[in-house]
Amino acid sequence: MPKLTKHLIAIGIAGFFTSQAANAIDCREVRQLTSHYLRLHFSYNTFDDELSTRTLENFIKAWDPGKVYFLKSDIDNFHKKYAKKIDDMISEGNCSAIDEIINIYSKRFAERHKIVPKLIEQKFDFTKDEHMVIDRKTLKWATTSEEINDRWRKRIKFQYMQLKGTIDSDKEIRSKLHKRYKLATKRHNELTSDDLYAIFLNSFSSSLDPHSDYLPPEQLEDFRISTRLSLEGIGAVLRSEDGFTTIQSLVPGGAAAKTGKVEVEDKIIAVAQGNEAPVDVIDMDLREVVKLIRGPRGTEVRLSLVRQEGSAAKKYIVSIIREKIQLQDRAAKSYTYEIEAKEPKGKPKTYKIGVLNLPSFYMDFEGRQAHKVNFRSSSVDMKKEIIKLKKKNIDALIVDLRSNPGGSLDESIKIAGLFYNEGPVVQIKGVDKEPLVSKDEDGTTLYDGPLVVMIDRQSASASEIFAGAIQDYGRGLIIGDTHTFGKGTVQNLSDLPAKLGAIKVTISKFYRPSGGSTQLKGVESDIVLPSLADHVEIGEKHYDYALAWDKIPQAKHQQFNSVKPYITTLKDLSKKRIDKDADFKKIIANIDEYEKNKEKRTRVSLNEKGEKELSEAETADDDDIAPAKDDKGNIIPDLKNDAYLKETLRITTDYVRLLAKQKPVNLAIKRTLPVGVSAVVAADKPKTSSSSAKK
Repeated sequence: MPKLTKHLIAIGIAGFFTSQAANAIDCREVRQLTSHYLRLHFSYNTFDDELSTRTLENFIKAWDPGKVYFLKSDIDNFHKKYAKKIDDMISEGNCSAIDEIINIYSKRFAERHKIVPKLIEQKFDFTKDEHMVIDRKTLKWATTSEEINDRWRKRIKFQYMQLKGTIDSDKEIRSKLHKRYKLATKRHNELTSDDLYAIFLNSFSSSLDPHSDYLPPEQLEDFRISTRLSLEGIGAVLRSEDGFTTIQSLVPGGAAAKTGKVEVEDKIIAVAQGNEAPVDVIDMDLREVVKLIRGPRGTEVRLSLVRQEGSAAKKYIVSIIREKIQLQDRAAKSYTYEIEAKEPKGKPKTYKIGVLNLPSFYMDFEGRQAHKVNFRSSSVDMKKEIIKLKKKNIDALIVDLRSNPGGSLDESIKIAGLFYNEGPVVQIKGVDKEPLVSKDEDGTTLYDGPLVVMIDRQSASASEIFAGAIQDYGRGLIIGDTHTFGKGTVQNLSDLPAKLGAIKVTISKFYRPSGGSTQLKGVESDIVLPSLADHVEIGEKHYDYALAWDKIPQAKHQQFNSVKPYITTLKDLSKKRIDKDADFKKIIANIDEYEKNKEKRTRVSLNEKGEKELSEAETADDDDIAPAKDDKGNIIPDLKNDAYLKETLRITTDYVRLLAKQKPVNLAIKRTLPVGVSAVVAADKPKTSSSSAKK
C-alpha cells in the first residue's frame, strides 16, 4: 500500500478518484503548495526537469515499493510521458499525470489480487532451496505477468512461513491470509483524492531532500505525539524504505534498547500482540505499522526481525514489553574508571578517567515555556555530573555521544561552552542570508582538563554541532566510527489552513566554526576504530537526494592545539593494541565476512531448514554474568561487551600522559562504580596485575 492512507470514503478500483471530504486537496492546492516549498527551500527555487524526474520516481515508489504491481512497460511509459513534464503540468494546474499513474496502478492491483486466493490455496514445498529478495534496490521491474506472479507466489509462501511459527492449523493459516488480502483490497478501495494528492506532495517534497515532508492532518498528529515524553511504546524511530519498516534509531532508555536484542537497521517483517499470530508488515504503510507496535504500557509486542548478519539475512523474534519513556531514562550519567599504567621500571601509576554518557540533547520544553525555575535539561545535568567527577579528581573526561540522535540546538551550544570560555559553536545559514553565528558567551569554563568525545554513525544533528566545535577548537580528541551521521540541515514546520495538515521544509544548514558544513560528511574522527557500522548504509549520504556538503567563511574562534601534535602517536599505540585484541579481531572478522557476502544478504530463505528462526530465549546473551546495575536499577556500561569504550579509555590515558610529556605504557582498566553498586566487572587481563582481574 502507498505511504499515506486516510480511509474516508469508498471508491472504485479503476477510474479517476474523487473526494467528498470537506477542505479537500485539489490540483490547485497541489500547485500552490509546490510553489510554497520552493519559496522556502534552502537549495531549490524552481520546479525543473530534475525535480520532475525525481518526483515521478518517488511517486512510483510510493505506490509500488516492492516492485510487485507495475510492469517494466508501465514504468518505461511513465518516464517517456512524464519524467520531464510533471513540472510544467503542475505549474499549469494539470494533474492528469497523477490520475493516469493511479489508474494503471489500480488496474495492476486488481490483476494481482485476482490471483492471490489461488496462490494462498496452493501447496507449499518448504524443502525447496529458493529465496525471496528483500533488497528492492537490486530487484528489477518484472517484464511479464508470469514473472511478477512468481514474486507473489514467493511472497505468500514467506507469509505462510511466518504464520506457521505460531499457528498449527493449515486451514487457519490460509484463512488468515485470505482475510489479510481482503483487508488490503478494502483499504485500497477507501483511498480518496486527498490521499492521492498527499502522496504526490510527499513525493515532490522528498525530491527536494530527505527531510522535507508533507504531513496530512493524521500524520501531523502522529508527528506531534512522537515528540511528547508521554509516548508509550518500544522507544524506536522507524523509517519506511523499499517496502520495509526499518529501525532507524533506538531511544536510549526505551523498551527496545533495554532488551539488548534490537539493533539499528533491523527490518521489521511481522508484528504480533503477545502470543497472537504475527501480522506481516512488508509493504505496509508505516503509520499502520506504528499503530501495531504502539500500545499501552505493560503489554507485550513481539517483533519478527530480519538482520543482515555475516553471510546471510537471519530472522529473529524479540519480545518487548511496552513502557512509557521517562526523561530520567535518557538523562546524562557519569562513571569513573581506573586505568593502571605499568611502568617498565618503578611503581605502577593509576589514572582516573571520567565517562559522561549523554543519550540526547534534551530539554523539558513545557517546563521552560511555563517558566519553571528547575526544569530538566541536558546542560544542567551535565554540569552536575562534571562537578561530581571533578570532586573525584579525574585525570581526563570522555563524553560518550554514541547513538545520540541530537535534540535541542540551544543545549548543544550550552554544553560546548562548558569546555571553553566563550566563542562560536555553530553557524546557521539560510537562503541568501548572512550566516547567523550562535555563540557561548558566559565567559566561564567548567572543565578545562583533557577531553575526549566518542562518536559513531548514529551521532547526529546537535551531537555533530557539539563534536564539530570541540574539534575545530582543538579542544578535545574525537574517537569512533569514520564519521558521524551527517545531518546538517534545519527544517521548519508550518501549519496549513483549512485542516490541510502541515509542510516541513529544509530552510537552512548548519556550519561549524571552521566554516565546513556538518551536512553529508558529518564530523570525522581523529582516531577511527574498526566498526561494522562503517560498512552498513547508515547516515545522510545513503539517503536519496541528500543535500551536498559545502563551506562558508570560518567564524573567528580560539585554537587550543591540544590534539593535532599527538594524533600520530596515539594512532600508532592504539593500532598495536587493536592488532592483538581478541574483541577487535572478532569485529574485523565480521567486517570481512560482511563485505564478502553482500549478495547473500539481499534475500531470505524460503526453505524451513535454510535459515533458523531464533526465539527470544535463543537470541539472549549467552554470557552468565549479569550486567551490573546502580542503586536505581539502571544498567551500567559493561566493558566486557564494549571494546570501543575499553580502547577509548586506553587512548585517553595515552593522551593524558602525552599531554604531561610522559611515555605511554601498557594499560589495565578497572572501574569505580556509583554509590550503591557492589558488582565489579573485569575489563582486562594484564600479564602482571591482579587488581584489574577481580569480579
